Amino acid sequence: MIDFKALDTAYLENRFYSLQLEIGDVCYQNCIYCYMNALPNSLNQISDEKIYNILDDAKKLGITAIEWLGGEPLLRKSVFEFMKYAENLGFKNNMWTGGLPLSNKTIARKTAELCKNGLISIHISTIDPKIHKILHPNRNERDIQIIIDALKYLLDIGYPADQILNSVTYTGLQPPEDMIKTMDFFYSLGVSISLNIYHTYLRPDMDKFWLEKFIPDEKDVALVYEHFKNFMDVKHLPMNCVNKQYCSATVAVLNDGYVTPCATIRETSSGNVNNESFYNIVNNNRDYLIFKKFKHNENLPDDCRRCTINDICWGCRSRAYAAGLGIYGKDPRCFRTHTENLF
Repeated sequence: MIDFKALDTAYLENRFYSLQLEIGDVCYQNCIYCYMNALPNSLNQISDEKIYNILDDAKKLGITAIEWLGGEPLLRKSVFEFMKYAENLGFKNNMWTGGLPLSNKTIARKTAELCKNGLISIHISTIDPKIHKILHPNRNERDIQIIIDALKYLLDIGYPADQILNSVTYTGLQPPEDMIKTMDFFYSLGVSISLNIYHTYLRPDMDKFWLEKFIPDEKDVALVYEHFKNFMDVKHLPMNCVNKQYCSATVAVLNDGYVTPCATIRETSSGNVNNESFYNIVNNNRDYLIFKKFKHNENLPDDCRRCTINDICWGCRSRAYAAGLGIYGKDPRCFRTHTENLF
């Protein structure tokens, strides 16, 4: 799914491997912790013309993969036209969907066809109906089976299991045992996991004290990671959902046009594609967008400087930003300082 040689080369050359491209903010999956806030109506959307221009600029920048994001990207009518254009430019298409639109077999087949050299990521953070209701208060528990059936249909039509992810978000609203059970289920289908630990600000309109209930306990996070690394068959895992190389070599265009280092860093200082070309924004803000400061270990937070895995990890920059610590602050969800015996 990831061309690690191309990724590592992009990292070493201060370039970009992937573009996270948000093509709308509409989603009806109603994840209570989502930064899109399960908006019923679209507030922001980059025009079709701008998206084609962004893809052209991404080609000039040497980007390898397009991460199609939303909201729910499959709700945009022109999404497959964009993906075909990206394919013709030589990009890998990676679709990040909540999963519900894939219940339409025509959509599932078209997504599989256009992501044949990339991946399809769905999103179910629990398979327990009661916990699902907590995480998705305005949805029906039938959604679980609808998404699982859609996943199985992808497998039935020949889409490779090793190109499917379940992107899970672990919050304080579920016990670690439930997250572990959920991961076990998808691994039993041959599907890998992308593990994300809750970002404090993901419901930006909510009171910060109310949001604290979404934050999982440090020891629970450690338990989930301990189980997760067994599936990955590695000794150590980075605290972000990807390694620092991928983090550095990724750039995002948000649905309102702002360019940021990551789609979960909802920041507006780098520029907006509605006012300037994506190509120019990237070149004028490259050091910021690749976290160049952190490529020198002396600039890492104290704990990270001493950490034995800082060759692959510098903590999640998005979680630090969300917690008000700035993008170069210590990842507030990192447990390794206090539980190193587990890792």
